[in-house]
Amino acid sequence: MRRVSNKAFIRKLADKSFRASRTRNIIAVVAIALTATLFTTLFTIGIGTIENFQQQTMRQAGGDSHGVIKDISPQMYEKMSQDPSVKECADTMLVAYSVENPEFLKRHVEAWYYPEYHYPHCFVDILDGRAPQKADEILLDEESMNLLGLELKAGQKVTLQMKIRSSADAVTERTFTVSGVTKSDPALNVGFAIVSEAYRGKYADELVYTYDQDGSTTGTVRMDVNFANSFSIQKKLERVIENSGYSSDETDPDYVASNANWAYVSDGGETDPVTAGAAIGGLILIILTGYLIIYNIFQISVIRDIRYYGLLKTIGTTGRQIRTIIRRQAFVLGFIGIPLGLIGGFIMGKAVVPRVMEVSAYGSDSVAVSMSPSIFIGAAAFSLLTIWISTGKPARIAAKVSPVEAVRFTEQSGRRKNKKRSTDGGKLWRMAFSNLGRNRKKTVLVILSLSLALVLLNSVFTVADSFDMNTYLKKFVSYDFQIANARYFGMDPYRGISEDEVQEEKLSESLIESCKEQDGFQEGGRIYETDGCVGLRKDSWKVPSYVPTDENGVAGKYWNGQFSTLNLMDEENYRVSFYGIEDFYYSRLEVWKGEKDWQTIREKMKTGKYVIATVEPDDNGFVEKEEVWLLPGDKVTLTYGGGQQREFEVLSVVKTDYWSMTNRLNGNFKFYVPAELFKEMASDQYLMSYGFDVDDDKEQAVSDFLTFYTTQEEPLMDFTSRQSYIEQFARLTQLFTLVGGILAMVVGVIGVLNFINTILTGIVTRQREFAMLEAVGMTKKQLGKMLMLEGLYYAVLTIVISLVFGSVFSVTALRLLIGGMWFLKYHFVIWPMAVTFPILLILGVLVPKAVLRFEKKKSVVEIITNL
Repeated sequence: MRRVSNKAFIRKLADKSFRASRTRNIIAVVAIALTATLFTTLFTIGIGTIENFQQQTMRQAGGDSHGVIKDISPQMYEKMSQDPSVKECADTMLVAYSVENPEFLKRHVEAWYYPEYHYPHCFVDILDGRAPQKADEILLDEESMNLLGLELKAGQKVTLQMKIRSSADAVTERTFTVSGVTKSDPALNVGFAIVSEAYRGKYADELVYTYDQDGSTTGTVRMDVNFANSFSIQKKLERVIENSGYSSDETDPDYVASNANWAYVSDGGETDPVTAGAAIGGLILIILTGYLIIYNIFQISVIRDIRYYGLLKTIGTTGRQIRTIIRRQAFVLGFIGIPLGLIGGFIMGKAVVPRVMEVSAYGSDSVAVSMSPSIFIGAAAFSLLTIWISTGKPARIAAKVSPVEAVRFTEQSGRRKNKKRSTDGGKLWRMAFSNLGRNRKKTVLVILSLSLALVLLNSVFTVADSFDMNTYLKKFVSYDFQIANARYFGMDPYRGISEDEVQEEKLSESLIESCKEQDGFQEGGRIYETDGCVGLRKDSWKVPSYVPTDENGVAGKYWNGQFSTLNLMDEENYRVSFYGIEDFYYSRLEVWKGEKDWQTIREKMKTGKYVIATVEPDDNGFVEKEEVWLLPGDKVTLTYGGGQQREFEVLSVVKTDYWSMTNRLNGNFKFYVPAELFKEMASDQYLMSYGFDVDDDKEQAVSDFLTFYTTQEEPLMDFTSRQSYIEQFARLTQLFTLVGGILAMVVGVIGVLNFINTILTGIVTRQREFAMLEAVGMTKKQLGKMLMLEGLYYAVLTIVISLVFGSVFSVTALRLLIGGMWFLKYHFVIWPMAVTFPILLILGVLVPKAVLRFEKKKSVVEIITNL
């Protein structure tokens, strides 16, 4: 067969055919734009959120370096920095164990040395002044300057109370000139004081490396490392260590610790299967919704123009050329619709990303929405892929049809219809219902696209309705307000080691009394705690068989594959977190095993013969066997007061209330006794916190009072409230509803557009049929009624399918998903779909009516002879 160069002709033919299908083109452009909008929104939210999380995580990690080699000497740094795989590194150094100024109690300040060239990697942004050069010059962040009552200008004097090493008995006061003011990092409640290289030289004697002797981190080098790329960071760090003659094995004496910056998601970490599944599911959902409408548009378009393609076959056009014509038209529409979708999707994503960051643990006022080319390239590529897939079958149908088949083609499923005999004439409702079966595939696609939107909408509201505020609040707060020393809520928490140290971390009685005087105060209670005065005799506790022990029988746990024994107070006693509680707390205990009636618990505890033990539950509140070390009825002997001993029976085992009834540190053994018994065994100086309830209508007033009091009257005290967690929970729920609602809305618009397109093209392609019906006596009014009945059938079938599938999907997949999240409790919800059903019925009537009204009026003879 002779090859003819006719590509230009085919392009011209495709373009002319394209211009002749204006209605289809408009609908297709809108559909493609919506599909591209979905993809762009997904990519913008996904990539934008990941980049912001990564940026904020880098800030919390201390910089954007790939990894860090920790606690090494300057000599070790020099050796490791020569490794050929290291592209860039810095010898940052902690120059003081802590900065003890009382103004920094609520906001921890650290003193570091950073090389000036490394400032950008540590997010050091100088707002005023310059980097320190002299030994008595320093960079200080703006928030720390505010806390010290200084103007945000360089050149001012500041005195820092520096505890050089953890073992130091005294605090060293040093006066510096602020050479520059740096921007405070909103991702951290931590300030930084940065000294110069000259400072390291002047105080070299106190910055001597002693970590291998006493574990002091002052004077150690934190080696920030960057490699050629961020793949396999941890393995590269370990290779650098081993190449320098040291070990990355914790059991070796020459072990050197390192860790990859957890902000780099490319470091070979395992992907959460739920997250990965959700991402893949989202892509499949969007491709499916885009496919449904684009496929349907071109399927109907091919059916409408099937005689045209048959005529092209008669003049020698090949099937391949016809496929090219259809593909070319589709991609021309894509090049129009996709840019519109990219813009719309980016605008949507830009609105959502800040909300995602706002409710996250990384909340920041410096959220930037990514303009990464990968967003637009990825969205455009997936949109083009969807167009390619969607137009495949319609193109094949047009390519395969023969000229004779094209002339005789009618829109039906291809099944041979059974002949029906009727004596009462044709009924409009029967004719309308039969018309739905003419092309069952098209009918199924329309109903499926509409049902998918309804099911998605219902799923979004089902999950949103499953957000359980009581469960969420129960994890964080058991009463309206909690007051404590600011250290309790900070990075350097309450420990209760000794009566001397506790003076700087205990709660003041004056704040408690002030709270009691507030209008609306109901009741409250104190919690006392010590980590250093009470121990559990090892020989009084029978170690369960499933708890690992070392060769001496000391119990422990495995952390990252390494066995670590429990903390010991001395050779004969395990360290205990010992709590004294007042009556206010008994009703708030969540008992796992043992006595459950809180009034009985209170009465028995007053006898002084019992203790309450704790067990650590998982996020869903379940208790694993391996975490159970004591059971009700077990006898334990506690030591206190320099050798005194007292035997107790475990009355109940309660689930640990980490945020409301502990010092927020992970202790191995936690015991509760009445407050009076605690004072007898330890001291009344260990006052950790105070919780209380107020009248609902007084919560805001009490919150305002505490804000003022802890700022102006006793700035060393602080508080948290139930209302703050309620607001946090509300933001989380709103975020999910916003993101899911946008997705459901766009999918819904696609479904409605598909429905309108089906009715519209159905009327256009069936004009000959309608003319024949009019020729045998059907009026235009009857014709309109038949089409409205078809629209109603579409709506009713959609309602039935979405009800059935939505309900099944809700009680199976959604219920399973919701059950895996600790703050969700499944509730069967159907009202979002029910609200949309009347809208569907109205559309089913109005769309056919509107289409018929705007159709051009032609005579029956003209239609029959010209079509």
